[in-house]
Amino acid sequence: MENFWSKILFQIGSFQISGGQLTLGILLVLGLLILDWLVLFWILPKLFRRFQVEQARRRQVRRRFQPLFLYGIVLSWMWVSKMDHTLYEDHIRRINVSTLIQGLMLWQIAFIVDLILGRVILRGFFKAQENLKNPILMGGTSGLQRTWNTSNRYIKYAVYVVTCLFLLRLFNTDFTFFEGKIGKNLYALRISNVLGAALVILLAQLVIWIIVHLFLGNFYRRRNVNIGSQFAFNQLVNYLIYFVAGLIALHFVGVNITVIAGGTVALLVGVGIGLQQTFNDFFSGILLLFERSIEVGDWVEIDGLVGKVRRIGPRTSVVQTRDNRSVIVPNSKLVIDNVTNWSHGDDLARFQVEVGVAYGADTQLVMKLLKEVAQNHPKVLPTPEVSARLVLFGHSSLDFEVYFWSNEFMRIEDVKSDIRLGIEQKFREHKIEIPYTQTDVWVRNWESKGS
Repeated sequence: MENFWSKILFQIGSFQISGGQLTLGILLVLGLLILDWLVLFWILPKLFRRFQVEQARRRQVRRRFQPLFLYGIVLSWMWVSKMDHTLYEDHIRRINVSTLIQGLMLWQIAFIVDLILGRVILRGFFKAQENLKNPILMGGTSGLQRTWNTSNRYIKYAVYVVTCLFLLRLFNTDFTFFEGKIGKNLYALRISNVLGAALVILLAQLVIWIIVHLFLGNFYRRRNVNIGSQFAFNQLVNYLIYFVAGLIALHFVGVNITVIAGGTVALLVGVGIGLQQTFNDFFSGILLLFERSIEVGDWVEIDGLVGKVRRIGPRTSVVQTRDNRSVIVPNSKLVIDNVTNWSHGDDLARFQVEVGVAYGADTQLVMKLLKEVAQNHPKVLPTPEVSARLVLFGHSSLDFEVYFWSNEFMRIEDVKSDIRLGIEQKFREHKIEIPYTQTDVWVRNWESKGS
């Protein structure tokens, strides 16, 4: 066996093939054939079923794999037999036949990755969204198609940029666009720098797409966020990611970003001081969006103002008052100030009506009439029960309050007006006086005192 392993079985030119090399080569080929079978008949069918890939696309993917395994077999035999030929050589690089085959393999892998990511997985995902009637973008099927086209293009560009970077490293080749002295520093702009910067921008676009359309898109739909707020927050995400990506891209092309970052920070600080309230309102809007302490449709009370939240924008919100006025409220007031959200409790609230009667009136009868008037109003809830109490011995009256519960938030002042009218009528029938404010003035006779 030892003799067979080292024995030269045949010779091709200057290359000799031993028994061990032949055995190892056969094993590698068998391994590649098994891998080919696993990929084509086990892994890919599962992937196709998972994403509902049509037959034409399946055949296209399978065809892309065949050259890849062929290249693998050739490289395996070249490695085992050490049969390689130098095509080009200088003081920097050396290009062999195996180098060319590796380059072809890289390009074929790029084809396959682009095809699987863009045409299989991504296409299947968007197809599922369309079937669920839950498109990623507003705009129905057409919006869905545009989004898929855009995202597929980003993936394609990113895949081929990465492939080009690998090819440059494989062939040890890098072209210089510019080389010279900028200030006191030597500067060189190479194709690898440009490709690296382009890759950063493409990855930034992919990250934006994933955040905006996958995560935030579902978040917006669950919380029914209006289009204006969606656009504002999406723009904020875009600016932040592109800003970071821009700094990294500049670093790739050899620009010293320390000075730029420092100047940018100083500029942002200056702008932030000048627009402090604006930023405060804007980030308060983001907090409202995510914390959901106040939502569209909630009944709120702000500084005595009671109304229904009609819109939560990126910087301001619109509250519709009970007299049908639209009040624009800065978002910071909804976050910082003491705000009562009536909608967080039961769908009802307690209200009261105040009234004063003359001293000497029958207090028990007054309380009975107050409760009777409130209970008979159709907008007053039977439970919790209506109550009345004597709250104050005033300067000119006995002050009472009647408490009732209602869910008529928008027209509660009309309900209170009806109850006041009913009280006045009942008091008139029972000869109960509602006094007006009066003051007794005593005048001293100074002349009689002096005489």
